[in-house]
Amino acid sequence: MERLWLIPARATYLTVMLVPIWWTYFRRWLALRWWGRSPTPERWSEIHRRAAQRFYRTAVRMKGGLIKVGQVMSTRVDLLPVEWAEVLSRLQDKVDPSPWRRVAKTVEAELGAPPDAIFASIERDAVNAASFGQVHRAVTKDGRRVALKIQYPGIRTRLACDLWVGRRAAPFFAIFAPVKVNLGLILDEVQRSLTEELDYRKEAEFGTRIRENLVGIEDLVVPEVLPEHSSRSVLCSAWFDGFKVTDEAKREAAGLGVEPIILKMMEAYTQMFFIDGVFQSDPHPGNLMVRAGEGGQPVVCILDFGQSKALPKGFQRKLIHAAIAFMGRDVDGFSRAVVAMDIARAEDVEAGRPLLKTFFDDVFDLSPQELKEMDAEDLKRMAQELAGTIEGVHIPTDLILYGRAFMLLAGVVTQLDDHVNGFILARPLIMKALMRPENFAPLPEEATAAA
Repeated sequence: MERLWLIPARATYLTVMLVPIWWTYFRRWLALRWWGRSPTPERWSEIHRRAAQRFYRTAVRMKGGLIKVGQVMSTRVDLLPVEWAEVLSRLQDKVDPSPWRRVAKTVEAELGAPPDAIFASIERDAVNAASFGQVHRAVTKDGRRVALKIQYPGIRTRLACDLWVGRRAAPFFAIFAPVKVNLGLILDEVQRSLTEELDYRKEAEFGTRIRENLVGIEDLVVPEVLPEHSSRSVLCSAWFDGFKVTDEAKREAAGLGVEPIILKMMEAYTQMFFIDGVFQSDPHPGNLMVRAGEGGQPVVCILDFGQSKALPKGFQRKLIHAAIAFMGRDVDGFSRAVVAMDIARAEDVEAGRPLLKTFFDDVFDLSPQELKEMDAEDLKRMAQELAGTIEGVHIPTDLILYGRAFMLLAGVVTQLDDHVNGFILARPLIMKALMRPENFAPLPEEATAAA
């Protein structure tokens, strides 16, 4: 049970943290409104970065949902200053585990019996701990080895407190935020995303669905969920014996090469992105495991489906059309897809068409060596600069999650080997997925226009 006095104390601390950030921006807003004075772009960049760092330090100290809030905010590069996105993207969802006696109460309350009555054995020390819960190794009564993910008591209350403070603070920040920065929209997205992530039943559904979708990929594992031992706050799934794909020492000891691991990850995510439209959007090293299989080939395992997304079929087709147009250097086709996805209005895209063409030229005129050295961060910066120069750009949440997964996967590939461009290595897989005949049917809007 959460100690109730901690909630007002937490709310007070968050408010005290927000006031200096608000004052930093408010006095610049007053100077601009009354005297027409505005900081230089360099000074603005420094102001944004310092404010973001204050939020970052608070999130690290307060933990709980605030780290998750910061992580979601860091993905909104279309709504927040780049400096905020860069600073908050460093937030790591890893915390010190809670004592077993504390989380054991959650298991008993959720599953209806003491943990020792349900499982043959449970390791009291957590093998992993994050903002919302921690994982313990266990064995079921019938001898199956499992990972038991248990939610912290009171985490829902603390997250509700953080969001409540955010809601009350939003109007004060909105008065001087740029027009295109819709703070209410950001908070709606944060609340929706994190509320879903707190429901382990949703995670179980996504894990099961993705497991069924990827069953045809050899040497790829998605752990099976045990529904009889799972609930809203407890998730039980099969244990995978392995280690992080980025653990170089263990990888070398197992005799595993880097390229086969990269190709296996890319094969899985290519199918999720471009074929199934259902994907795990959090592929960081802690969620990608590996072990040596038969013949010394790597067996890759994808874990943790708390942050997953099922793209609406219509949106997925538009996204694929955009990818095909980009790969084919088709500026007109890409522009139509951007409008179809509601990223920008037709008139705004048309006005920014010369900039879009320049972007395409910059990317496709790179030499083979430059292309090999270019990573996803470079492409992200180029895309951010382009989005900043075209009016009315708003990136849909579905595309934000897609982009986040893309960037995280690129980061894992870089950690595995910074001399390998994983997306060039996987180009044949991506092209095969994109070139399916059904992907070339006109979008509904285009078919209607043709008629």
